[in-house]
Amino acid sequence: MEIKQLKLEKEMYQEARNKGATFGQLLETLDPSEEYGDGPLSKLSAVERQLAAHDIRVKGPHADVLQKFFATTSSTVLFPDYVAAQVHAGLMAASILPSLVATTTNIDSHTYKTLKMAESEADRQMHIMGEGAIIPTTSLATTDVAISLVKFGRMLEASYEALRLQRINVVSVFLQRLGAQIGLDESDWAIATIINGDGNSNALVDIDSEVSGTLDYDELVRLWIAFANGYKLTTIVVGNTLLRTILNMTEFKDPEAGFSFQRTGELVSPLGARLVQWSSAAVLPADYVLGVDSRFGLEQITEQEVTTEVDRLIDRQLERTAVTKWTGFAKLHDAAFQAIDVTHV
Repeated sequence: MEIKQLKLEKEMYQEARNKGATFGQLLETLDPSEEYGDGPLSKLSAVERQLAAHDIRVKGPHADVLQKFFATTSSTVLFPDYVAAQVHAGLMAASILPSLVATTTNIDSHTYKTLKMAESEADRQMHIMGEGAIIPTTSLATTDVAISLVKFGRMLEASYEALRLQRINVVSVFLQRLGAQIGLDESDWAIATIINGDGNSNALVDIDSEVSGTLDYDELVRLWIAFANGYKLTTIVVGNTLLRTILNMTEFKDPEAGFSFQRTGELVSPLGARLVQWSSAAVLPADYVLGVDSRFGLEQITEQEVTTEVDRLIDRQLERTAVTKWTGFAKLHDAAFQAIDVTHV
């Protein structure tokens, strides 16, 4: 089958935003993948099919030069989505949010009130009831303080003349690195929210280690059992110093764990939890062992995904272009977070 030729116009980006969709999702409605049956074209996204229709190769050693995007008015419209896709790919590669976030909510404003459920077990527990008895109630209500989204962004400065003969796959590397930094900054903000709270009087109350300055296997067990019934430790986030301590514990130096670490680079899994390295001492104290139940932990709120200045990218061919993302975090269940303060007085 031949690829469906679409009339691409820059106004389609605004149309997509008005519909609460991405440019790629809008193209998918105009060129549905299911119409291509079981053929190879059905495995491509609508954007990828349009790139192929315009004979633009963005990957591999035979990728085209950047000026190929600007060969026609129609192909130029694909360029902002390419930039956003590469930034998003870099963001996802560097972010630790999949290990912290339970759900993501898209909104169309900069403030948001999330839901909160009564935290005590007595408030949640089911009861054996007699006939005609009143059913106990669990309250679910919006939080008192709204979550304010913050804007992460960076200005991308490059002239068309400087980049036009550069291969697209090389430009992709730099765009992904830009996205990676947004992912790191978002992750910092998420950890800061876990520790300091989201403004609704829900700062994390940590546990002191039994011996100040000492982290041993028993302390990790204490962190594991600190989670109440119905919650479990799925993620441990630590800085470099405590990461070395954990990796050098006898319990985590068995041949199988060591072989997996040396072969794949994947960190060992203490007590079944994913071990995550986070070296940003500005938000995660160096003597902190942070435990998270990612199933019930954070809600990420975003106004939109990564956005770029469409008109500037299309009409002026880069120059100074803002790459931004609005995001915020809310703590859904306070009991989904525990921490050990290793050094204390």
